[in-house]
Amino acid sequence: MSYSDDGNGYFTRALDAEDRGELSQAETAYRQAIELFKETRQTQRELAACHYNLGHLYVVMNVRDKAITEYQRCLEYFGQISDSSKPKGRAHLIVGSLFVEDRDYPRAESHLLDALGQYLDAPHDPQDQAECYVNLARVYNATKRRAQAVTAYNRALDFYQETPGSQRDQSDCYTELGIVYQDLGKLEESAAAYGQAARLRQQITHRHHKHKHKGSES
Repeated sequence: MSYSDDGNGYFTRALDAEDRGELSQAETAYRQAIELFKETRQTQRELAACHYNLGHLYVVMNVRDKAITEYQRCLEYFGQISDSSKPKGRAHLIVGSLFVEDRDYPRAESHLLDALGQYLDAPHDPQDQAECYVNLARVYNATKRRAQAVTAYNRALDFYQETPGSQRDQSDCYTELGIVYQDLGKLEESAAAYGQAARLRQQITHRHHKHKHKGSES
């Protein structure tokens, strides 16, 4: 395939390299695209897309600090685009989740609350909203705000109800909620949450065995 020698050409090169699993080639092509886009005017959208995709690339490559830097850069460009609520919300969610993994709870909370702000402005994927609340719950729990953690886990479960195939995520969520209730000394609520987690795990196992059995018959 022939590519043009402008920013769009290098952006397409990067996408194709990523599809082939050639991540270092994709990284180089995105960097080249960024340089070329910067030479032209009115390209915030393209630059945001380059930095966003680079962030994803670094997440896949497990280079967290670079991933965070790229997502933060893409957020600077999204800030200059009026109709970018959806990708902006997703970028805030991803950066917030990365900060949770790094145990940088103040910055995690800030990005996750920014993500929720974007969700209020435009309809978003229920899975994203659930993940946002789970990560917020983890921040609240780690910073000893356990009542807020309970509320956030329950909000997450509301959104998981709207997400098909999310039983495993729901089970994990109930398990974490059970731990928080235990820490609060609410043992009945804790037992109920653990019970719900176990029921969901049983459903997943049952469905898995049923599927395997069907497969062996065909």
